[in-house]
Amino acid sequence: MEIKIISFGQIAEITGKELMLEATDLDSLKLHLVQKFPELSDKKFAFAVNKKLVNANVNLNQNNVVALMPPYSGG
Repeated sequence: MEIKIISFGQIAEITGKELMLEATDLDSLKLHLVQKFPELSDKKFAFAVNKKLVNANVNLNQNNVVALMPPYSGG
């Protein structure tokens, strides 16, 4: 199924701000992203699914929106 992906910061400079990719879970999505954008293999970024930060592999559904979030620092 196609998943909507939005990107921010330095990740968006590589992927563009929005794209659609086929994926059933975050692990397969990350694999597709690195294949399509090899520059991502040496970048650190976090995933948010439907505005919730996730640290593990989760299954994705057709209506999910996945955000690719670069490292951030506060201050």
